[in-house]
Amino acid sequence: MTRRLRVLQIAPYPILPTSAGGKIRIAQLARALCRLGVDLTIVTPYHVTQRTALARREPFTLRQVPYPPFGLARLLVDRPFPYGMLASFHPGYHALLPISPASYDVFQIDHPAFVDLLRGVPQSIPVVYGSQNVEYDYVSAECPPGLVRRLAGNRVHALEARLVRQAHHVFACTDADRTRFSDLYGIAPERISVLPNGVDLAATGRAASPQGRRPRRAIFAGSDVAHNRAAVRAIMLRLAPALASDIEFVIVGPCAKRAASAGSARNVRLDPRGDLLDYAGNDAVGINPVVTGSGSSLKLLQYLAHNLPVLSTPFGIRGHEDLSRWVVVAELDRFADALRGEFPSVDGVRTALATYDWNAVATHALSIYEGLVTRG
Repeated sequence: MTRRLRVLQIAPYPILPTSAGGKIRIAQLARALCRLGVDLTIVTPYHVTQRTALARREPFTLRQVPYPPFGLARLLVDRPFPYGMLASFHPGYHALLPISPASYDVFQIDHPAFVDLLRGVPQSIPVVYGSQNVEYDYVSAECPPGLVRRLAGNRVHALEARLVRQAHHVFACTDADRTRFSDLYGIAPERISVLPNGVDLAATGRAASPQGRRPRRAIFAGSDVAHNRAAVRAIMLRLAPALASDIEFVIVGPCAKRAASAGSARNVRLDPRGDLLDYAGNDAVGINPVVTGSGSSLKLLQYLAHNLPVLSTPFGIRGHEDLSRWVVVAELDRFADALRGEFPSVDGVRTALATYDWNAVATHALSIYEGLVTRG
């Protein structure tokens, strides 16, 4: 193209500040695409914390939709239905969009809750489903068994099936998600590309690197979502008491906000506003005791990029099996024993992470956008 490629992206929630995995993926990929010359506009629901001053620092354009019912959805989230299901009921949201899709070359939706916005997209514009998970699987895993899971799962399955059918292309986070999309919705594999979660290598890696030592500190970092809260409970109620004289546990990020209600242990430090770099060092290891979810785990990439070896459940390493050389894998009930052992050196890990750098991920995304526009 002789002009800049124009992409309009519909995000399912406010993305600034980037305090959770999904927000990090959207914002970091957007920044990298803009560095490659893409003219990118992201539309999100309005939120008071997503201030204009934050948006002005970004290379992409951020437009917010003032839709009051989403405030109620956020208050009710996890009580008992997930936000992605509640937000899918949004009569009138389409009329409030601050911009016309007809002005863009590519229209991307990042969550099936907003599939109804496709009715305003001209048929000549390629549509991309920028999935972060197989959302049906994610919602099913986050909901309690029984009626809630059936209602939420059926709703999200129907929406995701519509979006997959109507999209010209689907971005999946992992090879496993790519296969799952194909099996679950009957989509041809060639319409799906793996666009992995990434990491900003330029902003990480300043911590010292452990060289086959036994750790004295175990760090868990994450957002305030159900599977991370379950991991925090496991740390506080099972791991910390079992290793009271051996390991200090540090819980960093929004998942630490409600951790006090899960119990207490003298060898647990809670830092909701902390940074991974504040605690990384020669005596530290990153832990990923998650057992549910979908997509892949951004925290595992963050740990490795900070030169930390990792202890993960088999589920927690999904999508990153190529990095297993630097990861000790154990079931959750074996974590305490694993933390008493030695961990591998992280030599060479940053070279292996080069394919996960956001610039590399964005380059792949741009090639797909350009191919869709050319064929369209």
